[in-house]
Amino acid sequence: MARPLPLAGATRQRPGHTSSQRLEREFGMSAKAKDPRFPDFSFTVEEGARATRVPGGRTIAELEPEYKIKGRTTFSALFRYDPFDFWVGPFYVGFWGFLSVLGAIFGSYFYLSATVFGGPYSIPQNFFAGRIDPPPAEVGLALVSPGQPGFIWQITVFFATLAFVGWMMRQVDISMKLNMGYHIPIAFGVAVSAWLVLQIIRPIALGQWHEGFVLGVMPHLDWVSNFGYRYNNFFYNPFHAIGITGLFGSTWLLACHGSLILSAAQYRGPEGGDIENVFFRDIQYYSIGESGIHRLGLIFALGGILSADLCILLSGWPVQDWVSFWNFWNNLPWWSNV
Repeated sequence: MARPLPLAGATRQRPGHTSSQRLEREFGMSAKAKDPRFPDFSFTVEEGARATRVPGGRTIAELEPEYKIKGRTTFSALFRYDPFDFWVGPFYVGFWGFLSVLGAIFGSYFYLSATVFGGPYSIPQNFFAGRIDPPPAEVGLALVSPGQPGFIWQITVFFATLAFVGWMMRQVDISMKLNMGYHIPIAFGVAVSAWLVLQIIRPIALGQWHEGFVLGVMPHLDWVSNFGYRYNNFFYNPFHAIGITGLFGSTWLLACHGSLILSAAQYRGPEGGDIENVFFRDIQYYSIGESGIHRLGLIFALGGILSADLCILLSGWPVQDWVSFWNFWNNLPWWSNV
C-alpha cells in the first residue's frame, strides 16, 4: 500500500531527483507504470522548509517583514510624518485608509437611515424601493441645509466619494511601499471616475445637482432607463456602443486567458515548455504573450468605462438628441450626388 502524500506548499524537487526516481521511491513503481491520463499531484518538502502551504515553505509571520514596510506614503512625502502608517492585523490602514473607512461608515449610515430604516415601506421592501432624491432643480449648485430636500443626497454622495477616492489612494500608498507600478490604483480610479461623472462632474457641467442620479436599488435603475429616453434613442450614442464593446471584449479576453491557464495547468509535457504561447501560435499564428494579454484586457476594460463616462457626460450637455446628432453624416460632401 502506497504511503500518503506529504502535503506541503513547496513544490520543487530535491536536487538530483527526477520524476522517475521519485515515483520509484514513494510508490514502489516505475514511471512507465504511472497512468499518463492523470497529472502528478505529489509534493516534496525542501530541506529546512516548514510544513506549510505558503509557497516556499515560509509562514505568514516570516513573510510579514517583507510587506510591512514603514514610510513611503503620500502623507509622509508631503508632511514628513504619517501618524496612520500602521497595520491592523494583515491590513494596512494609512491616512487614506482611515478616511475611506470614515466615508464608508458615515455614508452607509445616512444611506441606510434614509432608505431602509426611514423609508415608507417595511424594511425588506425599503431595501429595494427606498430612495434618496437629489436636490430640486431650483437649488442649482448650492449646498442644501440640513432638513431641506436634497441634503441627505448631498451628504451621502460626499461620504461615498470620500470612501472611493480614499480607497484608491490607499492602493497608491501600498504600491509605493512595495515598489510596484500604479496599475491597480489607476484601474480602480477609472472605475471611480464613473461615479464622479454621474454625481459630480456632469451635474456641475449642467449647473444643477438635480442632474445626479437617484440613490436606491430600484429607483436608480428607473433613472437609468429614463435617462436614455430623455435623449431620444440612446442606441445612437456612439460612446454607449464603444462602452458595451469594452465590457464584452474584456470579459471575452478574461475567459480566453483563464481557460488557457487552466488548460496549461494540466500540461504533462517537458518541464519549461512554453505551451501557452504554442497553443495560440497553432490557433492563429501569433501569441500576444503573458504580459500582453493582461495589458490588452486592462485596456479593453478601462476603455469601456471611459467611453461610458463620455456617453453620460455628453448627454444633455452638448448633445440633446442622439438621433439628430448623426445629421452631419448625411451632409458630408461625398454624399452630395448620391
